[in-house]
Amino acid sequence: MRNLDRALDFPATRRDPESGYTLHGSRFDDPYAWLERLDAPETQAWIAAQEAVTHSVLRAVPERDALRASVARSARHARLSPPIPAGPHGREFLWRADASDDKLKLMLRRREGAPLETVLDPNTWASNEALVFAAPSPDGALVAFGKAVGSTHDAVIHVLDVETGRLLPDRPRGTSHSSLAWRPDSSGFFYAACPEPGEVPPGDEAHWNAIYEHRLGSGTPARRVFGDDQVKEYWCSVKVSECRRFAVLSKWDYVHANAVYLLRLADDALVPVAPSMRSLNQVQVIGDSLLVHTDLDAPRGRLCVAPLSAPAEWRTLIPEGPDTLQTVAGAGGRLYAVYSRAASHHVRIHSEDGTWLRDLVLPALGSVNRNEGDGIVSGISGAWSGDEVWVNFMSYVQAPSVYRYDYAADRLVPYHVPDVGLDASEYVTDQVWYESLDGTRVSMFIIHRKDLQRDGRQPVRLSGYGGFNIPVEPRFTALHAAWLKLGGVLAFANVRGGGEYGRAWHEAAIKTRRQNAFDDYIAAARWLVSAGYTTPSRLASRGNSNGGLLVAVTALQAPEAFGAVFCRAPTLDMLRFPRFGFLSSATVEYGSPEDPLEGPYLAGYSPYHNVRADRRYPVMTFVPALNDRTAPPHDPLKMVARLQAEGTGGGPYFLLPLRDSGHGGGTTLPALIEQDVDELCFYCQALDVTPARAARGTAHASR
Repeated sequence: MRNLDRALDFPATRRDPESGYTLHGSRFDDPYAWLERLDAPETQAWIAAQEAVTHSVLRAVPERDALRASVARSARHARLSPPIPAGPHGREFLWRADASDDKLKLMLRRREGAPLETVLDPNTWASNEALVFAAPSPDGALVAFGKAVGSTHDAVIHVLDVETGRLLPDRPRGTSHSSLAWRPDSSGFFYAACPEPGEVPPGDEAHWNAIYEHRLGSGTPARRVFGDDQVKEYWCSVKVSECRRFAVLSKWDYVHANAVYLLRLADDALVPVAPSMRSLNQVQVIGDSLLVHTDLDAPRGRLCVAPLSAPAEWRTLIPEGPDTLQTVAGAGGRLYAVYSRAASHHVRIHSEDGTWLRDLVLPALGSVNRNEGDGIVSGISGAWSGDEVWVNFMSYVQAPSVYRYDYAADRLVPYHVPDVGLDASEYVTDQVWYESLDGTRVSMFIIHRKDLQRDGRQPVRLSGYGGFNIPVEPRFTALHAAWLKLGGVLAFANVRGGGEYGRAWHEAAIKTRRQNAFDDYIAAARWLVSAGYTTPSRLASRGNSNGGLLVAVTALQAPEAFGAVFCRAPTLDMLRFPRFGFLSSATVEYGSPEDPLEGPYLAGYSPYHNVRADRRYPVMTFVPALNDRTAPPHDPLKMVARLQAEGTGGGPYFLLPLRDSGHGGGTTLPALIEQDVDELCFYCQALDVTPARAARGTAHASR
């Protein structure tokens, strides 16, 4: 690393040689298990000492203020959502933030042409409090919203009276509230939650997720209307149909399959649509029919239709094709099918009977849909009975934008396209294909300035994910924009395990096939070098969550392929992950350490168990979110301790803890900006990037 003219004074770490366990006949040492007690004074002191060393390096970058300004320029921009109709006389709500706002606000317009009024402004709350979701009641008189502290986890529902601004005394039961949908008469709402403390055995608090119904002002506990009594790992979600006759209820086996039922609101009858855990299904009620988007007997997806009188009798409406059908949205009387074609989105418009009408041309290579806890959500919205169609779009060089689609004129009309200080015309997004170790062809996006010199010396940041059926598709972030403005190259590998190419692509890297994802990623790094973009010493590997596991494993397996690694919110102890909260559900993806075949396989690549003293590992930064409820925040602590003790031939290895941050990052824009600045400073130090020099080169190239 550049500018390190002194030895780094990392704190001594106590090693417990007796700590460990035996699994499948093999002994596994766990000398740093004591770091799992995050609240212990010894752990807190160790974290603070590690953090001080990391900050002494990252804050020594002389251009840090300029990097912050660059990130802030692309992060601080106006944000605006399409309107949400609710109530009489054209009343509508919308999300909005000015460039100066740290958090999105919920706004109200009482009638067409009326000024906007603020309904919920989390900018007036404490900095560590987050507005996680908000749902206006159908009559527009109330808003139910989820508020969390220190992260976006464990939201608690509150109900606001829009006219008076007062909170109702209602407190829905359960914990970790999510996925809220109102009854059509605004008398109450359905929501997903985990049980109250004490209702389940210790250790099961994050399980037994179910759908409850809360009746406003009733004073009686919410009733449980849907869930699973046998499998505690399933989670649930709920929506109410546009026709207001049904609640659509789903229970999910992680992202591998879900079961779907209708709750008939007139009599609370439960009607099965897709009752078995065999496929991924999204259901929408259109008139007297059901639209079912499914991958049952169609790994790349198809659209089916069924009569409400026989909701389990499906008939194919749009058959499976060569591209992956991600979502179908009924809006304006037509069907908008969003496909992943080589990991970017394409939209085809169909009539109600499935007849293809035309393709909707997007502004550029980019993304429409988004990933959420209840699967992939369409970025196209609008009422089936209405005439407005809204399209969300983003690319690697265009921030999230909203367009109206004018079907008669066949054109997208800009509604909100933010200025983020990045001239998209100066950059190019290429898609290349390369061969993995077993000969499988894998795609990769590469984004850079048009005038890039492929001289083998460019700083490149490579990212990937490779799990949970989640695709790596074009996404804009302020960090990406700042890196591009520095003259850096972005690369995103679509490795197996993700959702880019349908169910088969995902299942090619689950459980005892996970090595395929690692091989794909290592091959991507080596291709970037062989193609003349960079050298290993100028290649940074970055991963978040499951992507954090990916970059950690590949750095240990092929340390010579990477110059630096930024590993954020990862799971790294693959023999203990099921013990952490909801992660026991992830055995459907990773396999189980208790299984006689899967356990040894997990041990074979588990980063915490595969540090070798005879290897020279790249410089690495591990980033735990200390309030994380999704990945174990102690895993990066244990990993840093082991690397500093046993991987002494390489490194250095840094710990960068995120405070008041959950799995998705901080609760305020300043916190997120500072996290991005730390990451950029790490790349500048590790890859010998001088921001001032890069900026001069950019300015010269643009003249």
